[in-house]
Amino acid sequence: MTALLRRALALLRRLDAALVAPGPGGRVHNLRTLLALLFGLRLATRDWTLIAQRPPELTEHLWLLGWLPGPVPAPMLTALQIAGLAGVALVLTRRSPHAGFALAWGALLVLAGLWGASGKFTHNDLLGLTVAFPLLFAGTPDLPPDAREPGGSGGPGGPHGPSAEAADPAWGWPPRAALGVLGCVYFLTGAQKVAHGGSDWVLGDSMAWILRQGSSPFGDGLTHLVADTPLLPNLLAGGALALELSAPLWLAWQPARLPFAAAVTLMHGSIWAFLGIDYAAWVLTVWAVVLATGVPAHWSTARATADTGGRAAAGRRRTPAGTSGTARIAGTVPSAGITGMPVIPGVAGKEQAT
Repeated sequence: MTALLRRALALLRRLDAALVAPGPGGRVHNLRTLLALLFGLRLATRDWTLIAQRPPELTEHLWLLGWLPGPVPAPMLTALQIAGLAGVALVLTRRSPHAGFALAWGALLVLAGLWGASGKFTHNDLLGLTVAFPLLFAGTPDLPPDAREPGGSGGPGGPHGPSAEAADPAWGWPPRAALGVLGCVYFLTGAQKVAHGGSDWVLGDSMAWILRQGSSPFGDGLTHLVADTPLLPNLLAGGALALELSAPLWLAWQPARLPFAAAVTLMHGSIWAFLGIDYAAWVLTVWAVVLATGVPAHWSTARATADTGGRAAAGRRRTPAGTSGTARIAGTVPSAGITGMPVIPGVAGKEQAT
């Protein structure tokens, strides 16, 4: 028993060391930016004032929101929406990323909580809010100026990605914590199916009955066709359950994160096609985390090398014939007695620096 306890403690120490290992600050910046964009999309595309039209009994005495008046007035709901969008703007402009992210997260938490508590319970925003929670305690990395501009070397979609940033323990744990939360949420959804349905969830006719009661945007004929096809509902149920239960393993291995995001997109897309249930927010959350953390390093290196090689080739094509080798290396050409004229303005020094 003592040996088993020692092994368990050693495993926990290894997991803790992996969680707080140094990481690039660009990943924190990218993940916070992508999740803020998701919050902005959710805040801007719903009429939250509809909550004020619902019976006050549905919005009173809520667990975390009991301080709100009942019924919640429409101006207060609009103010929360505007405050959340202002927080998103603070993140995108980098005026105050940490405070802006917390403001957007809190506004969406309140509005989504009121929406879900005052009608049919939905959990569309649950994954995004839960995954973003660790970032509320993360600092703001001091990125170089070009990383703060769209397409810069440290921003989302930049040619070099977050690997250009110096690794630091303060930036290593937030993206890994988001990955851990993401994997746990999907694992728990699968575990609940096993706990309540057992093997019948896959081997029985549970999925077939769910399909028959669904409302597909393509008509009931599609759902009934799938439900009545032998073994197809069981394959759908088994595939979804296997994906959910194995989510932590997919996310723990960096090269598997992009395939996991694609599989999640296919799973939630099939739920929408067969049942009419929209899990777009979950899909976007998964892609936000994966794009910020899941691109293997050698892919970014290969892309950066290709970009550098392409610019170097362009410089050679634009260098006049007869230019000395030294001038080519320095990126300068003599012209009309004036030396030091750059072949591609601003590129030579920047490329040498990188």
